[in-house]
Amino acid sequence: MTILKGHFDGKQVVLDEPVPADILPATPVKVVFERNGNDTVLDKLAGLAAPDDLPPDYSEQHEHYVKGTPRR
Repeated sequence: MTILKGHFDGKQVVLDEPVPADILPATPVKVVFERNGNDTVLDKLAGLAAPDDLPPDYSEQHEHYVKGTPRR
């Protein structure tokens, strides 16, 4: 993963630094908007509500992951 800093100019995202040469055209990207500490409580809760790092079968096997029970 490569993290580049940039800003939103009101119409588009503008990078503040050059893209590394090893990043190929059509490489998928993920844009995350940060609010510099002005997040509301609801914004913080929303960030905790859906973590990106859960296994794909977490909803079906949650007891295995939470309690260590055997998989079903």
